[in-house]
Amino acid sequence: DGDVETGVRVLDAPCWSGASVEEVLAAVDDDEGPAAVFLADRHTRESPVRALLAVDTLWEDESGLDPEYYQELVDAPAPREFRLVPAAVHGVHANLELGNLGFEEFAASAAAGPGGVLRPA
Repeated sequence: DGDVETGVRVLDAPCWSGASVEEVLAAVDDDEGPAAVFLADRHTRESPVRALLAVDTLWEDESGLDPEYYQELVDAPAPREFRLVPAAVHGVHANLELGNLGFEEFAASAAAGPGGVLRPA
């Protein structure tokens, strides 16, 4: 019928000003939460392209793993965050939710892009 439910929620509340990434992740930490959150922080306000911070909600700290058994994980830990322009949010969100692409793939594209910021194709 043309109606598409995106599952995106925009939160614009002064009480979150200055919140850390960990505080935001703690607030969205549930089994039905999003695959990523997109944050507007000080860098976003100062960036000429208004680059948001994308943060993986499923990221796990692998620094405590035994390197004898998990060498490949310890050598190249998965990225937890990357920057993207606001116009890229919908594509990243949709592809993460559908499982078409992983967070690491978007982070790699961002790192390879101008200024380390992901832009829509």
